[in-house]
Amino acid sequence: MARSHVPERLQPLVDQLRQLPPQERSLVVRAANQQRPLSGIPASEFQELIGIVNLGGNAVEDCEAIYDDV
Repeated sequence: MARSHVPERLQPLVDQLRQLPPQERSLVVRAANQQRPLSGIPASEFQELIGIVNLGGNAVEDCEAIYDDV
């Protein structure tokens, strides 16, 4: 049987998949193609996180300072 056109490092995986019955092979491929859900935090914990990181100051004051310096 001709070898598939995959990088050499992936060939052992292809060989293993080839040994599976078609239905099991399909299950493995579908599982590999599924995207993982995004992880997050529960809403109940979100309030505790507010203010942990300071990403700037007062936007209005910053804009006025820029405008006044022109």
